[in-house]
Amino acid sequence: MPFSKLIGNDPTQSALTRLVQQNSVPNTLLFSGPDGIGKSLFAVALAELLMGEKHAPKLASRNHPDLHIYYPEGKSAIHTIENIRKIIDEVALPPYEAPVKVFILHDAHQMLPASSNALLKILEEPPLHCYFILLTSSPESILPTITSRCRKIPFFAIPQAQIETLLIQEWEKKPEDARRIAFLSHGSLSKAKQLSEHSKLPWREPLLEILSLDLPADYPQFHKLVRELEESCASDAEEEDAPVGQADAIYEEIVAWYRDLHLIKEEIALEQLYHLDSIERLKLTASKPLVPLEKILEQTMKSRLALQRNVALKNVLEQFFLSL
Repeated sequence: MPFSKLIGNDPTQSALTRLVQQNSVPNTLLFSGPDGIGKSLFAVALAELLMGEKHAPKLASRNHPDLHIYYPEGKSAIHTIENIRKIIDEVALPPYEAPVKVFILHDAHQMLPASSNALLKILEEPPLHCYFILLTSSPESILPTITSRCRKIPFFAIPQAQIETLLIQEWEKKPEDARRIAFLSHGSLSKAKQLSEHSKLPWREPLLEILSLDLPADYPQFHKLVRELEESCASDAEEEDAPVGQADAIYEEIVAWYRDLHLIKEEIALEQLYHLDSIERLKLTASKPLVPLEKILEQTMKSRLALQRNVALKNVLEQFFLSL
């Protein structure tokens, strides 16, 4: 069974399997829950159950002609009306290889009113051969007339013990590292993966150097490092095509850095630190006056809003650090 390969949300696995066995899967479903807990993996697993086991290889490679996956686009990360029109055109055609078509819409809350209204017209009377799976971490931001037409499937954070086991068995982490990463991931598989690999990110070293500077005295070095960080992000984005998620990861690192500083100041156990591999840098920085976490979070929100408005990352970072 496809769901047996996934971890977490066991009740949801059982409920979806039962719907398939009873041939009663609604044509429109809303998978809601925190980011990074595997909603998209569940959606593809459900697609396999609906299409049949022989379609599994192509589904696994996301290369099946009857599986259609849509992501928000651009720095604003929205579903454009053009994408919704593509869905409308595709719905009008019969399946190519499988008995059904499956449409997966990531971050379904990221739709402008025009996109929402266009999608609503499809969901009001979905064709029997089409299934729509909307993924969201913010169901309250979706048009109520859309959510009212969906079968709501809730997802929850993955238990720490299950993430810890995965880190040891699949990602070959030492037990003590697995325990720390699982604790800091807050039930998110994607966060656990990021934590297990964050030392390899090309922009991380210049960011850590920036966080260790004494501003505004070190401004010339800061200016150089910000440009270096932006260049690292640009080259990495060409490979991954994920500039928005990349900026989010950078700001998560920043917030975690200041959280670590406060934990050190309060003499909390070191194993609770996110940047445990930068402990000497942290201790040196923690000896200086600390910026309140409330201000860090406030400036982070402003920075993310500026990024959504297409302000260059270099300018956003400069504004962030010089305003602290």
